[in-house]
Amino acid sequence: MNSAFIKEVGPIRWAHRTAVRQFFKRIARRDQRMKLPTGEWITLPISDHFASEVYITRADVDWGSERLLDSFLRRSGVFLDVGAHIGYYGLYVLPHVKAVYSFEPDPRVRVFLEKNLSGRPAIEIVPCAVGSTEGKAPFTLERHSEISHLSGREDQAGSQIEVDVVTIDAFVARRSLTVEAIKIDVEGHDAEVIAGSLEVLAQHKPLVLTESKPDAVLFDMMRRVAYRVFAFVRNSRTRERKFVELRSPGAAMGETKMLFLVPDRLAGQFEQVAGEWGIR
Repeated sequence: MNSAFIKEVGPIRWAHRTAVRQFFKRIARRDQRMKLPTGEWITLPISDHFASEVYITRADVDWGSERLLDSFLRRSGVFLDVGAHIGYYGLYVLPHVKAVYSFEPDPRVRVFLEKNLSGRPAIEIVPCAVGSTEGKAPFTLERHSEISHLSGREDQAGSQIEVDVVTIDAFVARRSLTVEAIKIDVEGHDAEVIAGSLEVLAQHKPLVLTESKPDAVLFDMMRRVAYRVFAFVRNSRTRERKFVELRSPGAAMGETKMLFLVPDRLAGQFEQVAGEWGIR
C-alpha cells in the first residue's frame, strides 16, 4: 500500500483495518467475510491483494464508481462483469440487475470466484477472456492475479496459458440478452473489449464502467455509438477528486481510475451528478 492510498483511507482507519487483515492472514489463517453496501456478502481471500483493498476501503476501491454505477441500475437487463476476479462488482450490483455474467479466464482466481458466487443462480461464470475478435489467445498469469491479462509481445512465454476469447457482441447475440450495464477491467486491454461490443452499445445503450484510458482510440469509438465520457478525476498534488465530463483526449487534467461511458439516455443525469459533485 502506498502513502497516497493510506492518506485517502485515513492513517488511523488504514492502520486498524490493515491490522485486522493481517490477523486473518497470519493468525486466524482464514478468509474474511464482508457485507457489501448493497447487502450481498463477499469472501475476501487472505492471499489476494485486491481483496485487501476491498476490505481496507470498505468497498470503495474505485473512488465511488461502484456506488454511482449501482445507483443507475433498474433491473432492466443483465450486467456483464468483464474481468470479474473474485466477483466484487457482480455481487455489488446483483440486487439491482436481472442477472450477472462474470467473465474470468484465470483458473487460479476462478476458484475464489466460484466460492463467492456459489448458490446464486442469477450469476453465471464464463471462463473466457473477452476481446475484439473470437478465438483462442495466450493469457499471462501474473503473480498478483488481479493484473493477469491477455498476452503481449513483451510477456514471458513460461507464464502463459491458452484461453478462449469471446466478444461481447457475439456472446450477447448467442444468448439473446438485454444488457443494462457492463464493467470492464482487463489490465490494458479494455479498448479491445469495447471494440468487440460496439453493436451492443449501439443497440442496447448500456452504461459502461471501464478502466480504459481517455485516449483518441476510445473517443473515436464513443463518437461512433453516440456515447459520452465521464470520470472521477483526482488532482495529483492535492488528492482532491471531482466528477466531470471528459470531452476530448487529454482533457482529464489529473488522474483517472475508471471511466463511465454514458449513452444519451443517461447523459442528462450524469451532467447533474457532475454539477452536484464539486470537489471532494
